[in-house]
Amino acid sequence: MRVSLFRLGKPKKFSYKPRHFDPAMEDLHSRVEMIKSELNEEDSTGNTNLARTRIRKAWNTPEARKSANSTSTLRIALIATLLFVFFYVYFFTDYIS
Repeated sequence: MRVSLFRLGKPKKFSYKPRHFDPAMEDLHSRVEMIKSELNEEDSTGNTNLARTRIRKAWNTPEARKSANSTSTLRIALIATLLFVFFYVYFFTDYIS
């Protein structure tokens, strides 16, 4: 018979759940969910215009907004540069009298 002053608890079990990320599988799942939601929308509204809903959803993605923002930023920079060159030539050179 063993006598101890402190009661020791049982050791905790180690529960390891491995996580695996597969980008291709994530893309597949997102596409399947998107198509399922489109089909549900078609059934509920009676609208069979699938191309319109796909285009609308594609335009609302972050990638589409990012490309649109970079395009508009580039356009503004180009216009500002052209205006700067025009005013520089007009005020500081003798090309335009």
